[in-house]
Amino acid sequence: MIATAPQAASAQSSSGVNFTLEDLDGQRHDFSEFVDKGPVYITFFAMWCQPCLHKLRQLEPIYEKYKDDGFTLLVINTDTPNSLSRVESYWRSQRYEMPLLLDPASRVFERLNGRSLPYALMVDRNGEIVQVDTGYLPGDDKKIEELVAELLQSE
Repeated sequence: MIATAPQAASAQSSSGVNFTLEDLDGQRHDFSEFVDKGPVYITFFAMWCQPCLHKLRQLEPIYEKYKDDGFTLLVINTDTPNSLSRVESYWRSQRYEMPLLLDPASRVFERLNGRSLPYALMVDRNGEIVQVDTGYLPGDDKKIEELVAELLQSE
């Protein structure tokens, strides 16, 4: 199907990005509950992806710095249900406070055009995707923090 301009634009809106996933405790969360507070950086990871784990360690201080201003670093794990105990153990050992959701069938990852990990999207408060990141290099966290600060200032 060829999308017309209005349909293409709506695919970039919060209704196009919207999804519901469970956290480690089995609680269901809609994406809208995060984006309603401000910009959201959605980052996907798997336990086997070392660059993903490194990226999480680099992003965590950004979340801590800006979370009270409305920024959310939403972490989505794509490991299979068989790996859930490893995911939970890792997450709790790191003492991360960022929200963690589970996408064991990678449905949300695929719907948001994820092809490889690490993969991330920055979504502004209006639900518009303003940046897509694939891969991770040292220093990327500084660029991400600059974008977070810019988005928070423009609100």
